[in-house]
Amino acid sequence: MTARVANAFASVFRLGGGLTNSFEAAGNGRRLRGFNPSKNHVNVAIRAAGSTLVARARWLYENDGYAGNAIDEWTSAAVGDGIKPRPRMKDKKRRAALLDLFWRWTEEADAEGLTDYYGLQQKVAREAYMAGECFVRIRSRRPSDMWTVPFQLQMLPTEMLDQAFSANLPGGNFIRQGIEFDAIGRRVAYHFWRYHPHDERPPTGNARDRVRVPAAEVIHVFDGRQGGQIRGVPRVARVLVKIFGLEVYDDAELERKKTASLFTGFLTGRGENPLEINEDPEAEDDDAPIAGMEPGAIIDLGMDRDIKFSSPTEVGGSYEAFQYRNSLKISAGLGVPYSYVTGDMTKGNFSNVRTGIVAFRRRVSQWQNHTLIFQLCRAVWIAFVERAVMAGKADLPDYDKDPTPYWACEHLPPRQEWIDPAKDIKAEKEAISGGLKSRTQSIAERGYDREDMDDEIEEERVSAKSRAFPLVFDTDGSASPVTTPPGAPANDDGQDDASTEEEKNAA
Repeated sequence: MTARVANAFASVFRLGGGLTNSFEAAGNGRRLRGFNPSKNHVNVAIRAAGSTLVARARWLYENDGYAGNAIDEWTSAAVGDGIKPRPRMKDKKRRAALLDLFWRWTEEADAEGLTDYYGLQQKVAREAYMAGECFVRIRSRRPSDMWTVPFQLQMLPTEMLDQAFSANLPGGNFIRQGIEFDAIGRRVAYHFWRYHPHDERPPTGNARDRVRVPAAEVIHVFDGRQGGQIRGVPRVARVLVKIFGLEVYDDAELERKKTASLFTGFLTGRGENPLEINEDPEAEDDDAPIAGMEPGAIIDLGMDRDIKFSSPTEVGGSYEAFQYRNSLKISAGLGVPYSYVTGDMTKGNFSNVRTGIVAFRRRVSQWQNHTLIFQLCRAVWIAFVERAVMAGKADLPDYDKDPTPYWACEHLPPRQEWIDPAKDIKAEKEAISGGLKSRTQSIAERGYDREDMDDEIEEERVSAKSRAFPLVFDTDGSASPVTTPPGAPANDDGQDDASTEEEKNAA
């Protein structure tokens, strides 16, 4: 055994045969010196830094084009024009009546009266992505306050729940980051500020007032990525430093170019000190030894002078590559394709772009179903059904015995546009005809309900055939071909539409 191998084994094995540094990634060598991340649980980290992260994320959304556009693109892909419910009730009449009641309630859903239920979905999705979480309070109303089911939804931002508020309560309950838990860890209540801590409030409002709201009346939407996590983290946190650094770099580069462009040349030579500005208000402009900072300016540096023209340095050919690589990393951290974040559609070919879009839609679908639909849409539907029954707005037999059949509901996400319509539609039709997919599944993926679509198609065809001059479409294979109505003029060639005997018989 050579001395080198012996030394290697000696560095790995202790004298007693134990192993040390079995994982290079856990070592403290030169390459990993200084890499000592905190071992605190995510809840401890959020309590210490959550408010700062949220404030910076909001600033980037309002001031940085990449971050703001990425958040809006994610929201658009996740919600679109709304995630619609599709109850799984077998009674078609009761299902149609319940859905009709729901559609009418959506117009009154917003407690602030600024949008409908689907507009609230958009706000919640944006807030949950940008700030890491969002709260929706279910506000009960009097029957006389509304035309439909008497309850509304009030969106509350993350700042309304104090992350620093923790306490131990009598009876075994405890509060962590504004959320009250019972002895076995179930959420019991949320202790919200009565007013936003950083907003104006009524003159009589107390900034330190808290309101205890039962957990049954609060919907908490957040993407918990670790076991036991109780509050959300802004999605932008993983690339926040990179985004801000690029923003500062761009601003500095723009300012450098702007400053350099203000100078055309400099007059040099011996003479009196020209750096003292002439403060005599009656002096002529020509007497001022220093010219103003403006495009094309020439700076007079005194008597016995010469002129040297400005030659500002260029950024160089690395600027575009530097920006592109940093933008790629930011896009990957945000989970949004590069072309969506930057608006640059010139990079990559069709296949690469299509692959990126498919992967992005898969990620959005995962978040839709596991976070937004499960935490928000499902909870809102259950609250709607319960309150509709209690208010006498819906007749659901045996609801008091077992309400779960009426709670069962699919939620249809917004349709995704075809990337290549001709090929995609052809592939979809072949999958259906080959038994690889049902029409129900295909239509649901487009954001529609198959039974509703069938009813609409049936109604359209009945209406088309019942007209004095029936309408015929290519999709209606059972319809009769169009013939010349009685009294109508013949074709230009004087022949009937069925110009041959075979065509007449077919007609």
